[in-house]
Amino acid sequence: MSKNTLYITFDGLSDPLGQSQILPYVVSLAQQGYSITVLSCEKPTVLKTEKQNIDDAIKGLPIQWQYIEYNEQGSSLTRYKYVRQLQAMALKIAEEKKISLTHCRSYLSALIGLKLKKQKGIPFLFDMRGFWADERIDGGIWKKSNPLHTIFYRYFKLKEEQFLKHADFIITLTNASLRYLMNKFPSIPINEKAEVIPCCTNLEKFNAGKTKKAVLPKGISENDFLLIYTGSIGTWYHTKEMIDCVLAWKEFIPNIKLLILTKDKNELPLILNNYSTAQKEIIFTESASYNDVPSYLALAKAAIYFIKPVFSKIASSPTKMAECWAMDLPIITNKGIGDNDLYFNEHIGGILISEFTQQEYKKAAQAFLEQIKKNTNYRDIAMTHFNNKKAATVYLSIYNALSS
Repeated sequence: MSKNTLYITFDGLSDPLGQSQILPYVVSLAQQGYSITVLSCEKPTVLKTEKQNIDDAIKGLPIQWQYIEYNEQGSSLTRYKYVRQLQAMALKIAEEKKISLTHCRSYLSALIGLKLKKQKGIPFLFDMRGFWADERIDGGIWKKSNPLHTIFYRYFKLKEEQFLKHADFIITLTNASLRYLMNKFPSIPINEKAEVIPCCTNLEKFNAGKTKKAVLPKGISENDFLLIYTGSIGTWYHTKEMIDCVLAWKEFIPNIKLLILTKDKNELPLILNNYSTAQKEIIFTESASYNDVPSYLALAKAAIYFIKPVFSKIASSPTKMAECWAMDLPIITNKGIGDNDLYFNEHIGGILISEFTQQEYKKAAQAFLEQIKKNTNYRDIAMTHFNNKKAATVYLSIYNALSS
């Protein structure tokens, strides 16, 4: 059995997402004897600060990391150029090594994996993540009013069916998305070659009992009731609605404060301009590397985030959800996202709101205050459903089956 594999991703290993959702699995598979070549797209500014961490993580392991530098502000033509670059690199690797498997993260990578499958018969793992083309429409990245964007959308929806049909195995993030795919494509035996692996987390890294707390940002005291948000601003995330909710909760929790932990410096100030000086006094922002996130989560009493409840988000599994539960934090979020209804209703992971209204925010505050009296162990949810070591064993079994 050849254990030379190729992992293609348009997310960078140096990104927080790469460090939490790609690198741990690549390292684990390499420790089990797989020789893995990773092809990735790296943002120059992030790569500069994080490259040494990645090099340290893969040192001494059979992992070869090749990448191209990626400009987030590029056009569709630029993206096409990146696909062509990675495709040329992938073909060269396939010729030089006896590749037994191509692991493709999301749709752009799958274009390359499908080509290698058809040209060279290399088994193809479609790690689809979310519904990429629909996400771009739902997030306003592609506009339905733009004829070119409509062409892109239709092209990738056609490719989506081809990926599902020709993939030797499929990984999706949620049970909700798997059910949808099985219903939409009844002629493809999706259930026979698919596995749900949500965005999991490192339970040793995200462990409140072992984490040294970050220094409290100026203006926040240990007596404050701190809610925390981590991650990007805009696109999928309803930042204004989240702030409105926290302001509404001040009626019930007078010492409430919100810490927004993000590297996004552009959109947040525009949102905050809508609020008075008095309102902004309870809102704080900090920037931190991925490695520092647990120490900031350790400061909080609960986590909060709202996601745009659109069709594509049934396939979403927010990384922050697993990380916050691993840190034993209840979560305040909204319905209709991925498998949220299961985790929050069956496992009582926090509070789900139904709509973004003042009445609903106040109702949620009262429910939250009742729930936190129950002394629930939220970390148990992460240990049972979002343990990346368990997920790594699933990936290993898939690799073993496809590589043979």
